[in-house]
Amino acid sequence: MNQRKHEKVFTVRSLEEARDILFSADPPGIKTLISTLFIKTWVFGANCVLRISKYILFKEWRYSTEEFSNIVIYTVGIVGDNVVMLPALAAIRRRYPEATITVITNCQIWDPQGAVSILKPSPYKDRLIVLNDHPVQRRGLHLQMDKTKFEGIGCDLFVNLSPFGNRGWIGAVFREMFFARMLGAKYAVGFRMSTYNRGGILNRVQYRFVKNEPRRSREVLRELGLKPVENEDLLFCDPLAKRSILEKVKQSSNNHQPLFVINPGAKFESQCWPAKRFGNIASRLANHYDIIIVITGIAKEKHIAEEVVKSSGDTAVNLVGETNLQELIELLRIAKGCVTNDTGTMHLAAMIGVPTVAIFSTRHSPTHWLPVGENVVSVFCIVDCIYCYNDFCDKLDCLNRIEVNDVFRALKEFLDSP
Repeated sequence: MNQRKHEKVFTVRSLEEARDILFSADPPGIKTLISTLFIKTWVFGANCVLRISKYILFKEWRYSTEEFSNIVIYTVGIVGDNVVMLPALAAIRRRYPEATITVITNCQIWDPQGAVSILKPSPYKDRLIVLNDHPVQRRGLHLQMDKTKFEGIGCDLFVNLSPFGNRGWIGAVFREMFFARMLGAKYAVGFRMSTYNRGGILNRVQYRFVKNEPRRSREVLRELGLKPVENEDLLFCDPLAKRSILEKVKQSSNNHQPLFVINPGAKFESQCWPAKRFGNIASRLANHYDIIIVITGIAKEKHIAEEVVKSSGDTAVNLVGETNLQELIELLRIAKGCVTNDTGTMHLAAMIGVPTVAIFSTRHSPTHWLPVGENVVSVFCIVDCIYCYNDFCDKLDCLNRIEVNDVFRALKEFLDSP
């Protein structure tokens, strides 16, 4: 662990280390104690209700001895959310190799292409259904499901990997439970609350209860007597995509040095470290290590990439908006390293195992999404306005206080090691 106390910037290699820092930086007082007791009481009561409901709706014993023929796995999200689900999906496939596995993913309002790119080619499932909203909708006092979207699906076992229970949205969890029942599931796992939904005076203690998403499937699979397949590259391999990305890099650079990936964008601007600092990192890396810097991201992040390239002194290759997700995966597989914001690229790099420095804002606790991976260092800063939960924050003190030297020092530990 590295700490500059006057700026409260930290670099960590493990979830436990991050938790220790956050707990020590937030000593309990009367308000914290009351908020903590309230959440503990609420979560206990909510889980008792869910347990009783599950007992009524499903059989719930001897999961590990059952041989299921039709398994449905339900997820919510796009790239990162589905990447961190792959270890659970792989474990279920390996345990039930003859079962028909259907993955249903709810992308909500977001572009579903990222989820499709991750899940469609995956060998760990047989069928993929992509939704843009919750499959069960409330109409007055009634819950309704469009059965035409799920025709032909058998369901002996329903595995709920949705994050809503982890975020304290009990209404969504009940709808997920009814969805499993409407599909005809006999057994179901993954219906638990972790916290009360965020807001107001509870913000300061939420991080004590919210589970780390990349590791949360351990708890779900424990009900089946399984463990997720972690620290293994579970992403689809595509030689054609590898050839394509190498050709794109070659067109922009005639050199044959090792490649290094910089991903300066994210879903929200409140997750983005300043582009000029990414550019400074690109310049230092190119000068110190004789490597080609490749800037990645989606088309709407082109303005960020242009600022990175300009700040780098035009030493970086800008491929933002010019690669698909599979090409990004293949690029990360051959890269010497990666520096990225807290976004889907971070989870891809962590799973692949490329040395990665991940930069976190602290509008949410970094322990919520700290990735699983043996070659990841995470950087975050503790500021007075920590845990604001404002995805549209424009103040960004927690990111602006992270200096170029903080990130470059973490990168050097990777790049200078034999």
